[in-house]
Amino acid sequence: MATENNPSCGDFWMIMADLESENPVANIAAMNHASVLIGGGKLPEPLLVRRLIAGLLSNLAKPHHEIAVKRGFFSILKAIWTAIISNNMNMDSSARSEALHAILCYLMERAFLRIQRHGSMVRMFTVPNQLTVVKIMCIFFHSSPGIINDARCVRAFASLMLSPHAAVVCACAGALPSLSLAVPGFGFTMARAYCHILIVVPPQSSLQISSVILMLERLKQISTAMVDHPGFNDLAMHVLGALANHNFAVQKKVLNLAVSLLTPGNVRDVLWFLKNELDLAATANIPIEYQQMLEEAIRECHSAYPESIIRFIQDPMYPVFVDCFRYIKDFMDRNPMLRAQLLRGLLRALRHVKSSPVCAAAVWAISVCSESQLEAIGSMDAIWCLFGGLLDRRDKEKQILEAGEVEHEYMLPRDYYGVKDRDAQGDHLKPWLMEMEELLFVHIGLTQQADGSYSIASSSKCSGSEYVSFFIPLLDHTDNLEFLLQSGDVLLADVVESILSMLEEKANELQ
Repeated sequence: MATENNPSCGDFWMIMADLESENPVANIAAMNHASVLIGGGKLPEPLLVRRLIAGLLSNLAKPHHEIAVKRGFFSILKAIWTAIISNNMNMDSSARSEALHAILCYLMERAFLRIQRHGSMVRMFTVPNQLTVVKIMCIFFHSSPGIINDARCVRAFASLMLSPHAAVVCACAGALPSLSLAVPGFGFTMARAYCHILIVVPPQSSLQISSVILMLERLKQISTAMVDHPGFNDLAMHVLGALANHNFAVQKKVLNLAVSLLTPGNVRDVLWFLKNELDLAATANIPIEYQQMLEEAIRECHSAYPESIIRFIQDPMYPVFVDCFRYIKDFMDRNPMLRAQLLRGLLRALRHVKSSPVCAAAVWAISVCSESQLEAIGSMDAIWCLFGGLLDRRDKEKQILEAGEVEHEYMLPRDYYGVKDRDAQGDHLKPWLMEMEELLFVHIGLTQQADGSYSIASSSKCSGSEYVSFFIPLLDHTDNLEFLLQSGDVLLADVVESILSMLEEKANELQ
């Protein structure tokens, strides 16, 4: 382009007047006039450049201009950009920077709109364009944090996190920490979106798999930046959905990430999901490696939140436990005034218990009924007296298994609890519920009154001061309970250990 930097001043002043007009015909005439002048090498004076740029941008934003007309305005804008970059205008550095910034902002806005329109397709762009998109997205997330609520923007960035090109993935991974700190909810939203896309677009090549592993590890590293999000408790379950991707390396990282997102509010759902997944894996002939990963994740959940074991056994694999816990919980919820008498009665009647599920439900009920510090301490002493041998045996067996590098089996076979009998009998004939009723109505002395309420015989009543000294001598390894404890039920031992921890914590809180 030839450079004549002194056209008739009147020409560009006329152009500016027409550009700034609300008359579309005048706007188009100005565009054609400017295109001829600039195409011929004539450029506006430096003082008019910024105003000319503003006039062009204003017309590009007008909705009534057709696309072909807007392309004409954009061509002039690009020609001015080229002239400024090439130093063909005698502009001082400040004016030059301001003019370039105005054009750059428009170009970025235009690119951003394109990203929004094609959010799920950005990973199909060329590598340089994908890297440019990463930069643009980072700028817009920093400058306008509110766009985290725009699903199109989230989808675009999450898609780039699944790019088949390592350079793009690394650029996204590098941006995650700063964006997670600067943009509220960014880490949470991206983790959820990424795992959802991971289900739809599973990695194929080893390069893609390594990229996914890198990204999942990075999400784990920034997990602490997500905890304040109101939906954080749900995030672990969103992440676990990515287990649908059947690559072992990806599944292992997904499980690691999910475990790092555990909270008291979600551990129950996570355990339920993992156990159901383990059951499906066992019945669907899934490779043993995946089953072992699930078992390890379950153990990590138990280790992180020991109290969750009570909820964990309420699982379809152990309907007997579910029945017993629900039975006694429903009764306790309907009869809260019987708490003190029920506590005493359960402690006296434990030696009559015949099965692990009923025993576990009774011990759990004891912990719930122990509301005072004295009751909590007395219940701990009583339970230790009865179950200390079972816990010691469980611990020794674990040590032997670990020393021999044998995988510890936490759960007994399903038939151990007679689950198959459940489907063949009516609810009123379930032997475990019959035993629970026997425990409450026969051994404890529960009776129903005419008004539908319940009471316990007065011989089961005692004051708080009598509590510890009265109960401990009555507890012994006798009758049914002794035989039960000799079975060495590992699950029962785990439940008892968890309940003892809960009682200790309650006693400390009541000090």
